[in-house]
Amino acid sequence: MKILYISQYFYPEVCAPSNRALANVKYFADKGHEVTVLTEMPNHPRGVILDGYKHKLFQKERIDDFLINRVWVFTSKKKNFITRMLFYVSFMIFGTIHTLINWKKYDIVYTSSPPLFVAGITIILKKFFPKTKLVFEVRDLWPDSAIDLGELNNKLAIKLSMRMEKKIYSISERIIVISNYIKNRIMDKRIMEDKIVIIHNGTDEEFITKTKKIPQNLLEKYRTRNNFIVIYAGNIGIAQNLNIVINSAEILQNENVLFLFVGDGPYKNQLEQLVVRKGLKNVIFVGEIDREKIHEYLCLADCGVVILKRIPLFTGALPSKIFDYMACDLTILLGVEGEAKTLVEDSGTGLGFESDNSEDLAKKIIHLKNHPKELYSMASKGNKYVYNNFNRTKQASKIEDILKELLENK
Repeated sequence: MKILYISQYFYPEVCAPSNRALANVKYFADKGHEVTVLTEMPNHPRGVILDGYKHKLFQKERIDDFLINRVWVFTSKKKNFITRMLFYVSFMIFGTIHTLINWKKYDIVYTSSPPLFVAGITIILKKFFPKTKLVFEVRDLWPDSAIDLGELNNKLAIKLSMRMEKKIYSISERIIVISNYIKNRIMDKRIMEDKIVIIHNGTDEEFITKTKKIPQNLLEKYRTRNNFIVIYAGNIGIAQNLNIVINSAEILQNENVLFLFVGDGPYKNQLEQLVVRKGLKNVIFVGEIDREKIHEYLCLADCGVVILKRIPLFTGALPSKIFDYMACDLTILLGVEGEAKTLVEDSGTGLGFESDNSEDLAKKIIHLKNHPKELYSMASKGNKYVYNNFNRTKQASKIEDILKELLENK
């Protein structure tokens, strides 16, 4: 198969969409398929294009057995409605231009969202190349989530986004979603059920099987007083509600509990300022860490926090960090309702807390700290569970089967 894989975020950017896309692309290429990735010049999450990619409209590179076509995007450290729209629309425009010029008679166009504006590229490609099969991946409902979070409140932008969403659902042969909730919401938009396939989030098999070794320098740096370490590893954005974690750190500042934040994002500076205002000494912002090194920090910690704002839309979220935590045998403290909560409870790998209640989170942390047998019992179940159920190699194989089926039914 000749596959065009469209994902605005891609390696070397460090984020869940990038990790998922890279795993899928590697699998397809290893299976002998001719894969081309269309993506942006890497800049996420800081909004600064990385060295080696600056001042270029287009750039081609090859990794392993697949090709990457990168296009220029508008970037900014400031995150507001205007800068976000310019960011999304610039990728749509330049991605479309580049692909039309360099079209290779692809059999499949696989488009991963959000952002929803990647659908604009696909819609235009379908007009020029109507025989090409389209698969649209929905990791988060857009524009619904952006509206609920207050990131999208312009009436015209909302109207155009909803039109684009309706169009991409209608012209796609298959829609891949990560949860039952998202499937049901798309069906509510009058999309036939047999078009929608659930393939959950997960983590890389390499990540799951990696040796759980903690470097001595990390032990010396963060376990100087036998601290009980709570970690958050991932995007530091508005959806994550991380001020609740900071407030819990304030409650526990005399309990020998250390909070580590690994990652970057648009909300990081505000959180750092909050920590300074509160005068907290038990919170450390580690910054962005390469995917290869995150494993070491997760193995260092005693429990990991997964949290999202308490809005109805997130009851269908399955954050990929859940599976990364499980892979490292890290007990989970989950501030997400719905399917994520059911998953963690059924697997026995963690405890839930109210995502808007810092006192509840603090109580759960102290409970785990004071009950080490329960803590380690939960932790010990994670790695095997995620290997059997949420292995990205197995998930990519399911996607490959869908693509093959589409081509067989031409």
